[in-house]
Amino acid sequence: MYLQQYSNENSFNGLSYLCNKDAKKLKNLIKYLLQKTLGLQNYLFLFARFVILKLPYDKNEKDFLTFIDLIDDGGHVLDIGANIGVMTYYFAKKLPQSAVHSFEPVPDNLKVLLRVRSKFGLFNVKIHPYALGDKAGKVTMIMPEFNKVYLHGLSHIQQEGNEMKGTIYDVDLKSLDELADFERVETRAVKIDVEGYELNVLEGARRLISKNRPLIYCELWENENRKKSLELISKLDYKIFINQKKNLKEYVGQKGYQNFFFIPAERCDNLKL
Repeated sequence: MYLQQYSNENSFNGLSYLCNKDAKKLKNLIKYLLQKTLGLQNYLFLFARFVILKLPYDKNEKDFLTFIDLIDDGGHVLDIGANIGVMTYYFAKKLPQSAVHSFEPVPDNLKVLLRVRSKFGLFNVKIHPYALGDKAGKVTMIMPEFNKVYLHGLSHIQQEGNEMKGTIYDVDLKSLDELADFERVETRAVKIDVEGYELNVLEGARRLISKNRPLIYCELWENENRKKSLELISKLDYKIFINQKKNLKEYVGQKGYQNFFFIPAERCDNLKL
């Protein structure tokens, strides 16, 4: 009986694996055909509109929606790594009295971001066409290509030893602390999703963070970049939280999380956590 059950479970797991594998192949084929037929720009614009519509119902985006609910309207909100404008859209619509600053250096993503702003009338959005880091200069970015499909969401600054196939772009790099736009304004919230360059962005924003004490939402994968980013934000007297079962819980090394909420220590008691 046990052997039969074990065999049945193995057969089911094997079938599930094959189905998932086939589903991924089909999804990849559809993306390839759409990108080839429509062109990358039109494909990305249609994809942005689709994701904007479905985001409120996407369980994978509950962390981002929780972050928006924490922000007081007014002041300035920074979307660092705006990509094709999905989160910029929600910042602009849910915080209409705020000035939303969207940073996106990759030209193909940037063109779609501009179209999204125009299409939806996001008049409180200012777009900055450069990357952010810890110093000014030039950097090489890449939009990866896998099985002839461009992966816009994984566009990142190319670092030595991490080369891959894709479209290469040389872009401008600046730091937040050197930008005059943010010297005299109140920055209330910052979202950072820059595919492994988060520490550099935080290093280049130390003065802004210390002066304004914004809420920060940051995606960090489990690696050395995460470790150093969390160490830095802690030194700036921030508490680190994760969204656990619809409640923010202080992060103490729990596994399986990559979206982090950085809250100024002095504000933790006043927020509904």
